Amino acid sequence: MSSKTLQKIRQLRNDKNLTQEFVAEQIGCSQSHYAKLENGKVKLNLVTINKIASVLEVNVNELMD
Repeated sequence: MSSKTLQKIRQLRNDKNLTQEFVAEQIGCSQSHYAKLENGKVKLNLVTINKIASVLEVNVNELMD
């Protein structure tokens, strides 16, 4: 995943005042695993990207642009 996409995910989460813990809970993983996803230490798959987009209330394409 590009660093631009990861930055966009982080920015959208922060703009919506959501914690990593909240997003992690919503997508079904631990906060520490989510932090690794957001920091690019663990690769995102399409299913997870879709879940994150849903929590952030955006279209997947918005994350990928």
